[in-house]
Amino acid sequence: MDLGTSLIKYCLCMFNFVFVVFGTALLGLGIWLVADLSSLIALLKLASKDQIQVSEYGPATVLEQAGYVFIALGAFIFIISFLGYCGTMKESRFLLGAYAFFLSLIFVLEIILVVLFVVYRKETELEARKILEMSVHKMYSTREQATPFTVTFDFIMRQGQCCGINNYTDFDKATKFQANLTDKQRIPIACCPLKDDPYKFQPIDENCPNIYPPSTPRPGCFNKLIQILDSEMNIAIVIGVAIGLLQIIGIVFTICVYKAAYYDYK
Repeated sequence: MDLGTSLIKYCLCMFNFVFVVFGTALLGLGIWLVADLSSLIALLKLASKDQIQVSEYGPATVLEQAGYVFIALGAFIFIISFLGYCGTMKESRFLLGAYAFFLSLIFVLEIILVVLFVVYRKETELEARKILEMSVHKMYSTREQATPFTVTFDFIMRQGQCCGINNYTDFDKATKFQANLTDKQRIPIACCPLKDDPYKFQPIDENCPNIYPPSTPRPGCFNKLIQILDSEMNIAIVIGVAIGLLQIIGIVFTICVYKAAYYDYK
């Protein structure tokens, strides 16, 4: 194996090692989300663990679904990257061939997904909106009886300066929220302008959560997310192209190492 191929080999090893670590971290985060979401939220200081009410929800919440997605994605990244790492280090033609095949398959699937998203974008947005609305209706509660979903969604509303999925009326059908309301409160505290402390959730106007409809209603979080995605579409395209180029380079490097291993074997 010549100097150029050796350099390619070690670049490919480093590339795959980084993704092995990333896949492991993503897998661990997913397991943590599914197994003990309350402690993760407390660690991130979004709320103390005593404030979070963990109950049997029935259908999986958005956060639990995200945990399962992280587990699947982390395991997939780990397996493929480990395959490439071991194949490169051992110069195994079988492992390198399998790695190149999977990288090519992923690249083709990404192109198909992008095309499907462009063609069926409205349907995708509609379905995502319905799932998020259902989660708010079934899982969202007050700060006093906060579930992990409540704490996370409050943080999103605070940071995004938005309210609900569509608007403040989403909480009219939030069964846990309506059941635990105080005598005066009508909307979540996170829908109001808050004081500087990011974790105490204290409204600047103490009367704001009691006014319905709000005097200055905020836009829905889903609509705001779509606006952000539309405004940052150029960045998303650049990132997508960069990922595609990295995959192509990975495939080319793998083929180079494969050919070198083949000739060394002969």
